[in-house]
Amino acid sequence: MKTRLLLFALLLTQLAWAQPKNRQRFNHQAFAEKLSIAEWMSEYDSIAWRMSDLVTMATYEQLERMDRREWFCFRGTDSLWNAVYGKFNDTAYDLVLHYKLFENDTIDVVCDAPDTAMLHSVCRAVRTAYREAGLILGKSSTRFNKFVRYHADKTVSIWLLPALQSLGIAVYGGEFYYHFDASGTVVLDKEEYYQGSIKGFKTGKPREVWLSYEDAAAPTQGAVYFAVQYRKYFTDIHIDTRESTSVQSFSPGKGYYWLHADKLRMN
Repeated sequence: MKTRLLLFALLLTQLAWAQPKNRQRFNHQAFAEKLSIAEWMSEYDSIAWRMSDLVTMATYEQLERMDRREWFCFRGTDSLWNAVYGKFNDTAYDLVLHYKLFENDTIDVVCDAPDTAMLHSVCRAVRTAYREAGLILGKSSTRFNKFVRYHADKTVSIWLLPALQSLGIAVYGGEFYYHFDASGTVVLDKEEYYQGSIKGFKTGKPREVWLSYEDAAAPTQGAVYFAVQYRKYFTDIHIDTRESTSVQSFSPGKGYYWLHADKLRMN
């Protein structure tokens, strides 16, 4: 009897030591940070579309002075959204249009000039981000959206993520993040993900979809953004990585919610 109890105690000890090695621990804090950024990106995208609709009323002369990449949105010191359209000419930003979304949800042209240093550093960062991502993507027909965040310390973050493609195809598999110094010229940090192909799903009839990220240890920023941005088009959105599976679902009581499961790792 004593021998049997000793063997059982030894087995429990071995299992206690073995379990942490055989199972991954999902990093909920890191995921929460990505989810917060994804929610901000979704808001940024909505604001950008609203602002850009007004640009269709610009004159031909104004459109000629704008660069299709060197416009962006930002929050002012009053926390209101702004959008600037123009072109950076290496030493100066030719500001053509400046819109602001006011508290009563109306958008209007404003004449107050944004911070010149911000305009210059952001445009330098945008140019470098597209150049760096282009070196990896090569010749790609995939359209990308940019997301710009100008930080309190005057550094600049740029994300490049696939846009909703023609025919209503939501795609994933290519994403680029660059964090620049205050001048917009020095890359302080970067994350680049591209495995040689872009994958996607046709929007329309709601259905369950799986995003394959089995070469990544955890959900990427682009994967989380896809789930947040396109959740109205799909029912459950799964993100399958090497070490875990995450799913975003919806219920009338909970709204949108996430579930995460670690994958058993065999030694």
